[in-house]
Amino acid sequence: MKTRDKILAAALDLFNAEGVGGQSALDIATSMGISAGHLYYHFKGKPEILVALMTRHGEEIDLIATALRDAARSHDLDLQTLWTHVHILVEEVWDARFFWRETALAGTLPDLADQARHVLKTIRSAVRETLGALADQGSLNASPEILDGFADQITTGIAFQTSVLTLEAAPGSPRERIARAAAQIMLPVAGLSQPPPT
Repeated sequence: MKTRDKILAAALDLFNAEGVGGQSALDIATSMGISAGHLYYHFKGKPEILVALMTRHGEEIDLIATALRDAARSHDLDLQTLWTHVHILVEEVWDARFFWRETALAGTLPDLADQARHVLKTIRSAVRETLGALADQGSLNASPEILDGFADQITTGIAFQTSVLTLEAAPGSPRERIARAAAQIMLPVAGLSQPPPT
């Protein structure tokens, strides 16, 4: 692993565990056992690290959204396919929870705000396309306006569940809590599902 990647991994762990506000580039360097100068050789400071982390997060979301869009064009598409991808998206957002818990960071770093908008737009677009495909094949009974609303709700739910998962003291591992979060997000859509034709 390259030093730059090690710095990003250490920063992600530190920010996810302890938040962003109280941490500095020196804290990241110290957690890695390297000098601040060594870190500054790769990054100019914490803001640049934050943008790099969000850029990587956006790239992961792009991959998941592409897979969901591909699935939406498949003859095997069903509601479970969307559910599975929502679960994966909740996991991915949880992995970048440092930002989704502290969205005010976007107000101070325009590049961070751009990345966050990209992530939300990408999720919403892929989810809406999939909901439309499910409606077109008769698996969901909903108007385009309702599908638009559900795409917005699912996208908001994916981002918001990170805060819920952080705050709740529910039993279970993070994986179990992520699975429950995905189920809660998908529950309203499941109510629109139609039984397969006989």
